[in-house]
Amino acid sequence: MPDNNYDELRNTWIYQEIQQHIQTQLQQQDREKQYQALYIIVQARFPRLLALVEQKATTTHNARQLQTLVIHVASARTEKEARRQLLDAASPS
Repeated sequence: MPDNNYDELRNTWIYQEIQQHIQTQLQQQDREKQYQALYIIVQARFPRLLALVEQKATTTHNARQLQTLVIHVASARTEKEARRQLLDAASPS
């Protein structure tokens, strides 16, 4: 019977609202972690590109896109290549 009570609770609007709120917070935290990783990499390797990275913070809201950008920028061999990755990511898909 305890499972049945839990199922009933999960079907309430307040439970659903709390779940949605938690999910949104987790997504925001994940996005922030990806942005911080990108910022740290660029600060260490290509500091002249920091303004471009800060621009990404206001235009990219998807953690997966930022994660891909982290990988591409981290693997860039030159500042020019890193800049290209950042600019390409800024372009509409």
